[in-house]
Amino acid sequence: MSEFEIQTVLNNSLIQQALYMFAFLFATWFAGRCSVVANESGNSNIISKIVITAFALSSIYYVNFQVVWIDLHIKNYGHSLAELKESGADISARAQAAIELFGANASDVPTLGLIPENPIAIIFILSITLILLSGIWMNGSKDQ
Repeated sequence: MSEFEIQTVLNNSLIQQALYMFAFLFATWFAGRCSVVANESGNSNIISKIVITAFALSSIYYVNFQVVWIDLHIKNYGHSLAELKESGADISARAQAAIELFGANASDVPTLGLIPENPIAIIFILSITLILLSGIWMNGSKDQ
């Protein structure tokens, strides 16, 4: 593959992941709306809280899954560029900068994990989780 083809594969992958991320963030927003409605009614039963919690946690799981997939696509981009460079092909300064930025090398093939490596992504996922679960399970203030 050429440098252009590697860049095209990355762009196509990121477009696909953006579409999935949008869909799952919408599902997470819907879970948030459900938790707000359940909390505002003040008398939601335990079954509805459990169902909303299951839906919220599953939508958060898929948002997290998209985050780690995006990270994998970017790592694969750096890895592919490093392989291209190691094969003896000339690469641009931009490709060299990408290899250095992502710490890529040709020998380590990136793998998919379920926990994001970026600490900001971890904070993002945890904060969404806490916002949704606290909206479902904590009572609102009656002092208004």
